[in-house]
Amino acid sequence: MNHNGILLGKRHFLHSTERVVKVEGWTFTIAPGFKVIAGGSANPLQTLISIYHETEKIAQLVLSHRRCDSDLSVQAISSEICLEMSPATRTVNVAVKQ
Repeated sequence: MNHNGILLGKRHFLHSTERVVKVEGWTFTIAPGFKVIAGGSANPLQTLISIYHETEKIAQLVLSHRRCDSDLSVQAISSEICLEMSPATRTVNVAVKQ
């Protein structure tokens, strides 16, 4: 994790309001005004990724880890945003729908 990591008990969280955020080998490009909170799962094989706009959670994703790879799945997403995922390049773009 980067310099914005927070350690609470045994769980490590990443909190970022930057435009480009790296989480476990994946690169997230986030629209201005959004923030990402990642980590905190009780399961060491999963990383929870929540995306917020102000105080409202607009997306929740789960990064599942395996020996040599990881899978990113969407658990919930607001209809007001556009989420583009590319597993080949491990990138995710989050933008507001026009």
